[in-house]
Amino acid sequence: MPFQIINIPFDPALELFSEAGLNDFLLNKKLISWQAEFFQQSGRSYWSVFLEYESVSKQKEIPKLNLTPEQELLFQKLREWRKEQAEKQGIPVYVIANNQILGEMVTRQPKTLEDLKQIKGFGDKKVTDYGKEILHLITTFNQTS
Repeated sequence: MPFQIINIPFDPALELFSEAGLNDFLLNKKLISWQAEFFQQSGRSYWSVFLEYESVSKQKEIPKLNLTPEQELLFQKLREWRKEQAEKQGIPVYVIANNQILGEMVTRQPKTLEDLKQIKGFGDKKVTDYGKEILHLITTFNQTS
């Protein structure tokens, strides 16, 4: 199994540990196990995270959605993002996008807001409200695979 060690420094300006790099790394990986340790060096605080993971194969297809395992993982990440957004706003998930729309995002791989507008059911308002986050998620997923 491949593994990765990620050190996350404390940001005194923001007064937090930024997990963005860790989340970006895990975006297209299946996490098998992890272990975290806190340490200090030269007066700075860090979390060191050991991750054991599986890479997602690009060849085998998942018949239910006709997606490759990598596409299926991106689909799941979009569903998780949609659920978080819906919970924050107190709305049903399908108001943001139904599974068919998410599946189309996965297969089309939009790169611009205009590309997103070409997906049926994802108009100007949704592109304005969610487009940048969706594009960031898709782009980050593809960069780390």
